[in-house]
Amino acid sequence: MHEFTNIKPSLGERFKSATLSTALLALLGGVTLSAQATELFMDTQTQQVFTSPGENRVKLSEFKEVNPKTEKKSWSDVLSVRGYTQFRSNKTISGDSINLSNPSDKFISDNQNFGVRRARIVISGDVSDRLSVYLQHDLATGPDTGGVTGGLLAVRDAYADIYLDDKKEYRIRTGISKVPYGFEILQSSQNRISIDRADAGNIASRDERDTGMMFYWAPAHIRDRFKELVRSGLKGTGDYGVIGLGVYNGQGLNRGELNNNLHKVARLSYPFKFDNGQFFEVGASALSGKYVPRATSISAPTAITPTFNGQGVQDDRAGVHAVLYPQPFGLQSEWNWGRSPELNASHTKIEAAKLKGGHIQAMYKLDTNLGSWIPYAKWQRYDGSEKFTVNAPRSIVREKEIGVEWIPRPELELTVAYAKMDRTNVNTFVTALNGYRQVDADTLRVQLQWNY
Repeated sequence: MHEFTNIKPSLGERFKSATLSTALLALLGGVTLSAQATELFMDTQTQQVFTSPGENRVKLSEFKEVNPKTEKKSWSDVLSVRGYTQFRSNKTISGDSINLSNPSDKFISDNQNFGVRRARIVISGDVSDRLSVYLQHDLATGPDTGGVTGGLLAVRDAYADIYLDDKKEYRIRTGISKVPYGFEILQSSQNRISIDRADAGNIASRDERDTGMMFYWAPAHIRDRFKELVRSGLKGTGDYGVIGLGVYNGQGLNRGELNNNLHKVARLSYPFKFDNGQFFEVGASALSGKYVPRATSISAPTAITPTFNGQGVQDDRAGVHAVLYPQPFGLQSEWNWGRSPELNASHTKIEAAKLKGGHIQAMYKLDTNLGSWIPYAKWQRYDGSEKFTVNAPRSIVREKEIGVEWIPRPELELTVAYAKMDRTNVNTFVTALNGYRQVDADTLRVQLQWNY
């Protein structure tokens, strides 16, 4: 015969079983929960809920009313802060070190040692489901003249993305942002393998940015693909849409508008992903507008100041690009043609002249226990104007570069490169030559980048 013992539930178990009823009683019993914390007590005999202590009453918990409509998020819940810095050393190992010059890097010149090429701070985030903001400053910029090569604060980006649909496939970008042209212009210097952009593409929009309005469209799964190409370390451009259309001032970053004419730009680029996981991107771009150059007196041999149409000189170009992403072997190429403001042979006028040029780059991504290694070889050429330089002189560039990027940790990148340069020094008109000097030199360049 079995004996059964009547076991009463413990007080703790009774509290657990009363949790739901406690909440219901609090509501049905008219208990008002204010914005301040409210204490609830339960009678251990009757299991009734009270808002004040008393005999046989034990404290349950504290409750606080939350109104999601009025509760404000902290800025840190909406915006993020990040950035990167590039520390460089350039050394001319043979050739004409005195006259060598490169518009993309002011530290390539005589009597230069160490330099901070970029020191970027980015503040960005989604303000709402339909609006995101992006603000980037550089603490290492310098003016075009005056001998200052860095240490000044300058705006690089200041734009808002306004999404037109819930999937964020259609958006309008307004403010200061990159001009959607080509590939390297849109590829961040933080992600680029080679130390500098190729001249032929970069001259389309020096500093890569301008003030205007852009429209971007890409299906949601392609937007994810663009993000993956950056996140995975494959050196993508980021999301600038499958289709990009825009209008912008055309005078360049942080330069005031000088005519009543807007540049127009259009870009188409599609990243394919094959069954084996290999990415391949191909696209085309075009831009058109009138650019107002800067002109000063030239001694050739007598002093003369070039003239040009006051409303600007025609600036048109079109280009194509193709990228086989390094998985592990990769190829990248970009080429463009057009016409742009250029100083004529007699140095009397700045007028539209033909341009052409581009680059080819091969690379190989090797992942090891010591980090990722990406050796590369790059060849570029350019024949055309240097429109952002005073008097828009003609530039001829023939350059070969080999190097390797080592990424021991995600926050550190080291690039070592050797370049054989043959380029026009567009900064100085030489009266004795009745033109600009062509310079040959070999350089060894080292860049350390830290990401934060």
